[in-house]
Amino acid sequence: MTESHDERLRLATVELLGAVTYGQLRSFQVTAAAIAVAPDARSADRLGTFAVREHEAYVVLRDHLIDETDLAAAVIDRQKAVFDAYFDAVPMGDWRSACVFFTVGLPIAADFSREVAPTLEPRTAEVVVRALAERGPFEEWALEQLQDQMREDDDVAAVRSMVADMLGRALTGYQGAMADTDALQVLLVEAAEAAEDGDEGDALVRRVAVRVLDEHRRRMHALGIDDVL
Repeated sequence: MTESHDERLRLATVELLGAVTYGQLRSFQVTAAAIAVAPDARSADRLGTFAVREHEAYVVLRDHLIDETDLAAAVIDRQKAVFDAYFDAVPMGDWRSACVFFTVGLPIAADFSREVAPTLEPRTAEVVVRALAERGPFEEWALEQLQDQMREDDDVAAVRSMVADMLGRALTGYQGAMADTDALQVLLVEAAEAAEDGDEGDALVRRVAVRVLDEHRRRMHALGIDDVL
């Protein structure tokens, strides 16, 4: 039997929510893991505070997903491959690498979620935005830490290489996720139709990627390495 329009939207919403939820769980995991490479107790304590916040945001997303579907665990499991490929490749063996990820890699992942949020039904969109809304101080602190690192070792080329690698992995993961599911296209097309925008699904998906890249360029300008792209 053909799925109804409302059912397709519901399933797409659940799938995107599952992706954001698992991505948030991995964000918590890498934030907590970075405590081991923090240069001092103050930095470790700050990371611990951020890690708690990341886990609290995950719980909010997870609980909302459970409210939306009886198959929450299965939905999350379907997202593991793409997110694990991204997060497992993160270099976290030293403080500079961790700061690069918190300044670049983690915000890129969050940017995709923020771009998708307006396409979701209002209650789910509110939950997603609220889960990501308080990360600003973390990103600003990580940027300051990375700027300090770059002043100390002056190895801009190494930072630029890590940034380019993270950006490439993020875009590859995004493309892979789009190939595996039409959930985002379903939601974007619905939002475009509601706004009387005639663009096709593929164009709308590309537009999300362009907006994420624009935000990435803004961060690179703040860091002083505008020529990464």
